Amino acid sequence: MNETRQKGNFTGGFLVYGYKVVDKKVVIDENKADTVRYIFEQYAMGVYVKDIIKALTEKGILNRNKPFARNTVYNILRCEKYSGIYRHGDEVFTNIYPQIVDTETFNKVRDKINANRYGKRSVEVVYLLRNKLKCGYCGSTITAECGTAKNGETKRYYKCLGRKHNNGCNKQAIRKDVLENIVLDNVISELNKPQVMNTIVKGLMQEQQRQMQCNTALNLLLKEKRNAENSIDNIMSAIENGGTSNTAMKRLRELENRVETLDKQITIERSKVAVMLTEADIREFYAKALRLEPKMLVNYLVKDIVLFDDKIEIHYNSPIMNCPDDMSGFSFCDKYVNMLVCNEYLFNNIPIRLVMYV
Repeated sequence: MNETRQKGNFTGGFLVYGYKVVDKKVVIDENKADTVRYIFEQYAMGVYVKDIIKALTEKGILNRNKPFARNTVYNILRCEKYSGIYRHGDEVFTNIYPQIVDTETFNKVRDKINANRYGKRSVEVVYLLRNKLKCGYCGSTITAECGTAKNGETKRYYKCLGRKHNNGCNKQAIRKDVLENIVLDNVISELNKPQVMNTIVKGLMQEQQRQMQCNTALNLLLKEKRNAENSIDNIMSAIENGGTSNTAMKRLRELENRVETLDKQITIERSKVAVMLTEADIREFYAKALRLEPKMLVNYLVKDIVLFDDKIEIHYNSPIMNCPDDMSGFSFCDKYVNMLVCNEYLFNNIPIRLVMYV
């Protein structure tokens, strides 16, 4: 068995989803590997497992003719083999399982799973701003708080841990729905600004065109068809000039049959490419879709939020890749500004001034 592992061969037993065995070697099953990558990417962006399963089911992607089970998805997310690593005892092998998920994504998912261990979050209620909030007065983390009113109604808040532990902080608790709506409304408001939306739409149109151009199989078929049609034109010109021979006629029929076959193959390849969306289609979609994945928006765009009683500071992620801050990532802003003063909100009769740093 050890010799088999040293050679990088499959040692038998259960084979994890996304792989298959060919000539004693573990190779990637591309159809299933795309599903594995989708699961990792969605979870890394903050989508919950139940929503990932729902999306896969709606796409018709099943596991053994049944919707994916929660435990199956969690086992996929925890499996280190997808990062190209196989462990046996104290030994580590990187020559057995080809890597399906890049190391950065795998580590990000592993960190999220460790942070979301049982007991660290509510499995029934989604807190959009979990792990994003800190007190502007004492610097403590602001966490979820739940209570029951006299009428039996459940009240949910965000409350400073410092005040909860009696460190002298007097930061007021804030209603969960009020705070989340303030943050979400302003993230969406920024995304909907004309200059921001124009940049998004322009980038998506360019990416769509790039994907069309990068369809290597389609480009090769189109090139071969052009060459065949040019050869047909040359033969037809020769025939028109009096050059008729059995060889030329035979070659002409071969080329005509080849062009017919190529037309069918080109139609198939074009059907694999997503329908080209117009600029109007993209704008209409985003106008309706921004609120469909609020958790993803907050996870991906918002770095952290500092709460005061009279204002809220939202710090957005930066796209600068060489920034020493590990939290740097995507930003929807073209220009960096020190401070944007946004709309005022009323909470407990106190006007809250929202300050956004980018």
